[in-house]
Amino acid sequence: MKLSYEPIPNIPDGLVVRLTGNLEINGATLLWDDISTRAGEDTKFFIFNFSDVHIITSAGIGTLVRFFVRLRGFGGAVAICGCSDKIKEVFGIVMLQDLLQVCDSEDEARARLKAAAS
Repeated sequence: MKLSYEPIPNIPDGLVVRLTGNLEINGATLLWDDISTRAGEDTKFFIFNFSDVHIITSAGIGTLVRFFVRLRGFGGAVAICGCSDKIKEVFGIVMLQDLLQVCDSEDEARARLKAAAS
């Protein structure tokens, strides 16, 4: 799992996280170790771009839910975009597509987080 970060345009306390690889146990651990240190009052809105993620396991889903709960404590939110049909189906099966704001595009994710930030 590789991660890269960039600011979310027009949301000063937000980051886009681009993931590359599989979000399984090792990737989930790496993701948590990296993002949990970045979250706080100054950075509380995150877009996870899954365009280059091919597999997500329960470990990855658990990490995303755990991070969502952490951000809510700061008044933040999460949105996910770029998912393959297979990964969208997984989020649907576990009924997390609304909670984690699974979006069709990064623009839609940005709009949802901007509304949450207001």
